[in-house]
Amino acid sequence: MRKKYIFINTVILFVSLIIFLITSISIVYYLNERNTNNSIRNYLSIVEASYDGTNMDTVASRIHTSNKDVRITFISSDGQVLYDTSKVSEENHLDRPEIKNLGTIAKRYSNTTNKKMYYLASYDTDSNVYVRVSIPEASVSDVVTKYAYYSIFGALILSIASFGIIYLASKKLVKPLKEEIVNLSNITNNELSYDGDDIVELSHQIEGVRKIIDKNIRDIKYETLKLNYIIDNMNNGVIIISGDDKIILINNLAIDILNDNKENIIDKNYQDVFKDFNIENEIVDTMNNDYKYETIYKKNGRIYAVSIASLFATFVIKGNKHGVAIFIRDITEAKMLEQVKLDFFANASHELKSPLTTIIGYQQMISEGIITEESEIKEATSKTIKEATRMNQIIIQMLELSKLEMETDVEKKELSIINAIDGVLESLDVLLQNKNIKVIKNFEDFNVFMNMDELYHIIRNLIENSVKYNKENGTITITLEKDNKMLSIKDSGIGISKENQSRIFERFYRVDKAKSKDLGGNGLGLAIVKHICMNNNISIEVKSELNEYTEFILKFNDK
Repeated sequence: MRKKYIFINTVILFVSLIIFLITSISIVYYLNERNTNNSIRNYLSIVEASYDGTNMDTVASRIHTSNKDVRITFISSDGQVLYDTSKVSEENHLDRPEIKNLGTIAKRYSNTTNKKMYYLASYDTDSNVYVRVSIPEASVSDVVTKYAYYSIFGALILSIASFGIIYLASKKLVKPLKEEIVNLSNITNNELSYDGDDIVELSHQIEGVRKIIDKNIRDIKYETLKLNYIIDNMNNGVIIISGDDKIILINNLAIDILNDNKENIIDKNYQDVFKDFNIENEIVDTMNNDYKYETIYKKNGRIYAVSIASLFATFVIKGNKHGVAIFIRDITEAKMLEQVKLDFFANASHELKSPLTTIIGYQQMISEGIITEESEIKEATSKTIKEATRMNQIIIQMLELSKLEMETDVEKKELSIINAIDGVLESLDVLLQNKNIKVIKNFEDFNVFMNMDELYHIIRNLIENSVKYNKENGTITITLEKDNKMLSIKDSGIGISKENQSRIFERFYRVDKAKSKDLGGNGLGLAIVKHICMNNNISIEVKSELNEYTEFILKFNDK
């Protein structure tokens, strides 16, 4: 294909030169023709001016001497040649075109000179003689012919030379193109080589390499999207810092932790991002040495475990410094849970220690004979049983709470909430009568999908608390709304202060410890209620005003 292009270009060049030559030859021919016409007219004018009717030989000899190609002829009025610088013809010349059309240049072959001649004649009225001047065609066209010959020869030489130059130049131009194809094939891991000079074939190879590169780019973009998706959906924050202290990668979780946006973090110095002296020092140590650090980072009320490790990937090494990979894990809930467990065990120990101390104390007094009176022994035994019962209740509720936290599978079924409320009210009838508490019912029955014991437990705990912390002759209003699947238990009791409302669901938390202890409360009841609600997708809300009322609102949400 390359040779074809070269051949076509050479032919185009040659044809262009020929057209140029033909045009230029035509122009030269035209100019020479015009000059010849002017010359023959000038010669005729000179002859006319020099001829006086008698000096034919002198005039003709003078002009013929200056230019031997010029032929001078004098013809009588009857057509006979009187004088001719060439061979004298005996033919009558009156029928000659130049004689018939005086002043007009005629072209024809001359039998006298055996040449094609240009003729121009005039008539001298004084001597009644025709004066004729002629020039052979060779003198007019020789220049044009030679010009054409040499021009065509030059065009031929130029075309051959241009063919060679174009061939060598194209070969030189194709060589780096072939080398680039090989380089691109190395990049794409495809063995491509071509020893020919066919541009079409080279273009096909380039197109093939382009398609491979496009596919590789698409694959890289796809892999990058997958990698970014994985990184951005990790449970840990990820930050990569290069050896020049610039953050070059960060995932969405880390951006949220730092409470910033990606544009303000990427390619920025890590010191402008963290603004934490301890972490900055550990990053410096890790970057200068092959260290790994574990530290704590606190921001916006959250607690994070930060791992800082050396990274030796080529894309992060700058100069003699390697990069750093930082992993951030939110441990706020874990720390809180740990603290809750510590508080739970501390509170549990305290709650169990009190009745156990009382039991041991009374029993020691009885066994050591400190208490000898039957009435005193009976009182001590009664108090011992009371404390043992209280301790047993605490242990049972602790086990129940632990079971709820493990979220073990329990049997669930459709239950009527009115039946559960009525069952609880019936079991608490004695307590209600003792305090003369009136129960007001606003019921729209609906079913809930729950474990029967768990439903019974939360309703009993809330109603029992409404009885225990209510006033004498008070009221308890129980409302059921079917459309909203809502249960409200509102009492007219002592109420709960604003600062205590947010803590009543904590383990062992009691608003009035003395009163709760007298009433048998240990601070675990509402914690159990909260866990049952959480396990069953039930939202629970408390509203209260001191010395006025307390209302618990439960909404049974469909799972």
